[in-house]
Amino acid sequence: MEKPSFVRSGGMVKLPIGFRFHPTDEELVVHYLKRKALSFPLPASVIPEFDVFLTNPWDLPGDVKERRYFFSSGKGFGNKCRRVTGCGYWKAIGKDIQIVASGSSRAVGMKRTLVFYEGKLGVGTRTQWVMHEYRLVGLGTAPSSTQKCVEEMEDWVVYRVFQKRRRPKRHGVSSQPSTNNNNKAQSIIDLVVENSSDPGPPQPYSPSSSSEISELSGVGLDQEQEGSSAYSCFSSSSYMREH
Repeated sequence: MEKPSFVRSGGMVKLPIGFRFHPTDEELVVHYLKRKALSFPLPASVIPEFDVFLTNPWDLPGDVKERRYFFSSGKGFGNKCRRVTGCGYWKAIGKDIQIVASGSSRAVGMKRTLVFYEGKLGVGTRTQWVMHEYRLVGLGTAPSSTQKCVEEMEDWVVYRVFQKRRRPKRHGVSSQPSTNNNNKAQSIIDLVVENSSDPGPPQPYSPSSSSEISELSGVGLDQEQEGSSAYSCFSSSSYMREH
């Protein structure tokens, strides 16, 4: 199986088309950061060395639309709460997260989240730029390691820089009730039209309906008799005047 070839462009390592570099936290710490600190060969030379605090996050090398990774030495962010860079500053938020190796309870690294604020220190405007800082822990068990070597290895950190996508705002939320009302009104209209067009099953015979029919029939007969009597009287009076 052929290994993917990596292309260098302006000092940056560029992956071939279709390849993406999305390591998990554990993979990033164990297979890249730890091997970098121990001077072991890396699985792939895709993470350059760069001081991320020299410039703004959008000016860092690489594709702005992708997550970018950088090795750095010299304690990184350290214990500071804020660090000025470019036209703003990075600020640590939340608590550090412990990265535990799979299948064990042994911590292999720590993860810190930083957010970039644009403007003066302390009064800047929060942006969508986020940076994760990964550092090693527990290197004292490394073979043939001295205290100085451990400190030097723990100076290495790796950063993941990316821009969070803004969530699209929901429009027309206030018009939702009116839409429901319109749907209910349309359903009622459809029901009325359906009932009017469907005569339904024949009504069963009942005595009350029979008596009503009889009364209506009786009224009709009475009206017919009155009409015929009036006609007979009119005809008789007309005959007498003629004779």
